[in-house]
Amino acid sequence: MWKFNNIEVFFDITTRCNAGCPQCHRTDLFNVSKKASWLPDVVWSVNNFKKAVPPKVAKHIKRADICGTWGDPIANNDLPKIVEYLVKENSLIQIDVNTNGSLRNDDWWWKLGCAGGKNLSVIFAVEGINQKMHEHYRQNTFLDKILNNMDILSNTPARVKTLCLVWKHNEKYLKEIKKMCVRHGSIDHVLKVTERFDTGIPDAPKKSDKLEFYNKGEKKVLERTSWKKTEESGVFRSVRQTYYLDSIFLSHDRKREISNLNKLKKRMDITCEWGNKNKVVINPDGQVWPCCYFCNPTYKNSNDDTKGEYKNTFSSNPVMREYENNKRELNIFHNSLDKILNNKWFKETLPNSWESKKPVNACVRFCGKKSMLR
Repeated sequence: MWKFNNIEVFFDITTRCNAGCPQCHRTDLFNVSKKASWLPDVVWSVNNFKKAVPPKVAKHIKRADICGTWGDPIANNDLPKIVEYLVKENSLIQIDVNTNGSLRNDDWWWKLGCAGGKNLSVIFAVEGINQKMHEHYRQNTFLDKILNNMDILSNTPARVKTLCLVWKHNEKYLKEIKKMCVRHGSIDHVLKVTERFDTGIPDAPKKSDKLEFYNKGEKKVLERTSWKKTEESGVFRSVRQTYYLDSIFLSHDRKREISNLNKLKKRMDITCEWGNKNKVVINPDGQVWPCCYFCNPTYKNSNDDTKGEYKNTFSSNPVMREYENNKRELNIFHNSLDKILNNKWFKETLPNSWESKKPVNACVRFCGKKSMLR
């Protein structure tokens, strides 16, 4: 399982974001221009980051995935300084920044690209050939601004990549979207289909092909793509309930990773995807988790007073109770990452639970045999 050397780390360095994407965990579906009411305002300064990731830790990080479940990394003013620090301490590190790309001026993007250089890739979300199509999902973002920022970054040593989520409203324009992204510097374009269609809005169906949401009082609807998720259409399913469309978009390493995980799953009831990638996630509060399926509900539960069956079931599992009892020791602001990964919880408790009669539900659902990769 997890080893300190060549570790991959998913960093969530802010809860701020300018966008109002209806499927995002941070979004209030009754007004996507606002964040969820329970979500705290958190921004890591470069000094906070250095405390969490001192040089002795930075040099062991193979990849820093600065993405953010609860915010957009470019909403953090110190992102260029954070990137510069990581490259200074580890010349071999690979840094991926995922963003909606609809913030900051030309000078800021130029500084970011120069700070990260060849070590940096920025993945911009582009989902339409015009503003109306793009903002159908990426509410409160501006396509022209995004494409301009891509142009600026592409003139630095950093790499520009693009991500397009596929919906019914853009499924007929995917080739045009890709061509447009390539014209603005993208060297890698990925299509994905997501499964987050639970609305949370009263009286709405739990499982649906549509997601209702509101922006400034106006009701809107997001519809699932009609693309079929079959092997014949070249679709690959990941443990994360996300579909990668067209095998040509999968890197050689990703194909090999899927193949290795499938082999393991044939002989193991639960095969931890993140553990096999030697990757952990660090939440805005500094808690280190084995994957997003652990950190997302626990972060919400720790800040939201709303009670629920899932919250009680998840938190009552013996594995989670032990984590809670050792919470301070498993926080990056109170303990170093190497010591956290060598903690009994990571070394024994969690791995042992996969062979027990009562594993964590998230492990069964997302990394169990029923979630086999194709």
